[in-house]
Formats: sequence, structure tokens, C-alpha cells
Amino acid sequence: MKKYFVSTMIASSIASVSYAAEVNYAQIFAGKNACFILYDLNKKKTIEEYNSKRCKERIAPNSTFKVPLSLMAFDKGVITESTIFKWDGKKREMESWNQNQTPRTWEQYSVLWVSQQITPKLGMKAIKDYLAKFNYGNQDFSGDKGKNNGLTHAWLTGSLKISGEEQLKFLINMHNYNLGITHAAIDNTMQNIYLGKLTDDGWDWYGKTGSGRRNTSYQGKTERVRDGWFVGYLQKSGQTYVVVTNLTDIKTPTGSEHDTSGGPQAKAITQDIIKQLQLK
Repeated sequence: MKKYFVSTMIASSIASVSYAAEVNYAQIFAGKNACFILYDLNKKKTIEEYNSKRCKERIAPNSTFKVPLSLMAFDKGVITESTIFKWDGKKREMESWNQNQTPRTWEQYSVLWVSQQITPKLGMKAIKDYLAKFNYGNQDFSGDKGKNNGLTHAWLTGSLKISGEEQLKFLINMHNYNLGITHAAIDNTMQNIYLGKLTDDGWDWYGKTGSGRRNTSYQGKTERVRDGWFVGYLQKSGQTYVVVTNLTDIKTPTGSEHDTSGGPQAKAITQDIIKQLQLK
């Protein structure tokens, strides 16, 4: 990114670079169907991938959709950096949602009601045009079947789906300003998804989590499983990586696992992997 980054296939299971420590992905992702991709933007190549089959599988983006939605809203002029989203006074499940929001706190606290204010202002046609321009997953914004709720629910374990590999291509194009939108829209979005230094090795992190729950079948039983995403960038001293992690439980989680959302888990796992890889 001009302001935040210095600008600068894949084996069937795991590809890695010589300086990376060996990571036991099967252990890290035990009990989950998961994807991990690390892409070196300077060298323009994937240097680490786990489970390429899963990385091609489309699932709902959940709150990672706030990244393209932010790009759309800034590009269209629906929001600016000084926009204040007024809270309607309704108490919601997350305490951090129960207040006025800014474009940064919308991303930081992953505030659903802000997204659901923005999408109707953009309108279905504009959103579909942007999804096509971004080549974003299956581009299906129709919503839940028979409910006509695409503008408010399409990305929430609904009709819109995207794979890990497609998220990677989207993030590469975003970094390279190849989405056909204003540079300011990208720069503003990057500023708002900056997470700080999440590990003790000096990397600046930018990114977004996504969490969802859905029913699936396993060995003839219906299981209630979590989907989790972390997508973003790492940057330090002129080196930039794109990182994509997603996961889905194989079976219904129990105990403390049941109470943990998939997105924070994907983020924590990503941090753990990056530490183990000892990136230079």
C-alpha cells in the first residue's frame, strides 16, 4: 500500500521456504478442516500452504466481508473517515456494538449493524458491480433462500461464498491497487484494519476476522460447527506477506471450545504459525 506498505503453484499439501521452521499443521488444526496460505508479495509467490483442497473450497466470508464492503463504501462516497454511525439504542449481544461507531471501530469491533446500514445505501446493483470488479468469490448476494435478505445477510453463512485462494487473490489485488477503485478507498480501509504488532517479532499486522456457525453432516449426524477466518497482511522493513487462514469444525465443539468463535481462533492460530515460521 502506498501509505502503509512498501510495494514491492503450490504443492498439494504444504509448500515452505528454506528459512521457515517446520510447522505441525495437522496438530495445530486437529479436529478441523482448515486452510493456511502465506504469500510473499516481494517475491510474488506462495511460500507456505496447508491443505490446498480446502483452500479451494468456498465458504461464507462472514465478517471478512467488511474489507470489500469498506472499499465499496469509501469508493462510492457512502462513508468518509469522519463518518459517525449513530447507534439506534437497541442493546445487542456485544457491548462494544452498543454505541456510536466510526469506520475504524466498525472494523475493530466487527459491528454487524453498521454493515447492515451501509449495504442498503450502496444498493444491490452497485454491490454486485463491485463484487464482479473484485472477482470476489461466487458473487451471489441473493441471501438466504426465499427470504429476500441479501442486502443484510448474504455474507453471514448465506449465499455469498469465497475460497481461501480467492481471498488471497483479492488481497493481492488490493495491495497492488488493481481493484479498479480509488487509492484513497484502499488506503482508508488499510488504516482501519491495522491491528498493531500482534507478535513480539516486530511485524505490523493488518487484517480482519470472520466468524459463523452452521449445520453440517458428519457420519450421518447433524453437527453445529464453527467457521473461522483471518485474512490480512504482515509488513516489516520493506517485506510484505499476505496471510489467509480459515477453519471449520469437523464435529460440534464441546466445553470451552463451544463458547469460542471461529474468527478469534483463526487469528490466534495464525499468530502461532507466524511465530513458528520465524519469518525474516
